[in-house]
Amino acid sequence: MQQPPSSGSEMSGGMGGSQMQGQQELSGSVVALRRDKVFIKDENGAVVAMGVSHSTQIDGKPIEKGRDISSHLRREIKEGDQVRTKFNVEKTTENMASSIEKMKQ
Repeated sequence: MQQPPSSGSEMSGGMGGSQMQGQQELSGSVVALRRDKVFIKDENGAVVAMGVSHSTQIDGKPIEKGRDISSHLRREIKEGDQVRTKFNVEKTTENMASSIEKMKQ
């Protein structure tokens, strides 16, 4: 029994963030890094774009406020790395990572 999507009522929770029910998890291999995005290929072969911001933690460490996200990503994560990320869907279509952890291979 699926219900049709409601018209905006899901967005009524405000801009809380940390208490949102929508946090999800994705594991897979990194296939590309582009500016402030990590592209992760999941176990089904789908490639998912994951946005990264200064509030994203990589291996438990935040990205320093003044540091360039793109260069930090390239230093910490390489194509082919196996990662597990926790993320929220923002603006209904954009995946934003709250954390990215490299998994032991």
